[in-house]
Amino acid sequence: MKKVLFILLALVLVMSLSLIGCTEEGQQEEEEEEEPEVITLTYGSLYSSEHTFSKADTEWMDKIVADTDGRVEFDVYWGATLISREESCTELAAGVADLAYIGPGYSAAGYDIDKGILAFSYGVPGYDARRFIFQTIWDEFPEYRAEFADMKIMCTSVSSTYQLLTNTPVRTLDDLGGLTVKATGSFIDMINELGGQGISLPMGDVYTALQKNDIQGALVPYSTILSFNFHEVAKYMTILDLTSACRPARAMNLDAYNSLPADIKQIFNDNIPYWEERDDYYRDDEDVVGLALGQQEGMEFIELSAEDLDTVYDSLDPIMREVAAGLDDKGLPGTEIFERIRELVDEEAWEA
Repeated sequence: MKKVLFILLALVLVMSLSLIGCTEEGQQEEEEEEEPEVITLTYGSLYSSEHTFSKADTEWMDKIVADTDGRVEFDVYWGATLISREESCTELAAGVADLAYIGPGYSAAGYDIDKGILAFSYGVPGYDARRFIFQTIWDEFPEYRAEFADMKIMCTSVSSTYQLLTNTPVRTLDDLGGLTVKATGSFIDMINELGGQGISLPMGDVYTALQKNDIQGALVPYSTILSFNFHEVAKYMTILDLTSACRPARAMNLDAYNSLPADIKQIFNDNIPYWEERDDYYRDDEDVVGLALGQQEGMEFIELSAEDLDTVYDSLDPIMREVAAGLDDKGLPGTEIFERIRELVDEEAWEA
């Protein structure tokens, strides 16, 4: 009898241990099944990892990794090693990368509104004001949004503010007469209208051209005093504050964006302002550092009279209207956008 009882107790013990083992194994399998999948996204930039823009990109990606508790990670390709400068938008839309720093201005075709309105915001102070203007135009003109319909915009960037760097002082607009000045786009026409000779020249050639006096000036941001060592070849900078627009700068492939889980997608959307804030910070910081270096190196920073500055801005009106008319000829609302932007500027609508 005792022997039978012992056998029964042994059987019960074995069965209990088996059940515990199965339970623990089941719990382990359940925990393994619940572990979230890590989403790896490729990011392609046109710039090196040390570039100002890339610092903002890195901080944004680090924040996304933290906010998603590591559920998202990035495989980054710097220096146009994945996305090309000329075809960045087309390549992103085709899925060459999941996210990218885009350069619509370099595209051979398309993005006519984005390219055309770049200088319509001349004379607008501050990053917030220009971003306000961008958002207003983006919201009010579906033709603008249509140019980027095949991607999700993740960050806009405020373009540079240009000053007149010269190797001879320009204290009045009369001093500009006869000077050859490197400029870009519509600002070339502005220099010509004001009595100078505006020319296009790669930034990498400007230092030597100033040194040899092949040119006497260049429209450049403060940041270039440092990044191109312009304080070595030009000792004067006339303050024009020729501002250009805010525009789309980072974007996500639509399929990649739409495939994100809803909570991850929300985190991405919530961090759009953060990306823009960091981009603004690093752009502004480079200008501050460049200006400080110029002052330290003895450069003279010249302010034009209010009358002369008004003349500079007035010269841009007919030039910009001609650009706008070119957009009109393509069936796009160029003049309507130009007049709306200038209306916002006159009202200082961003202060409302």
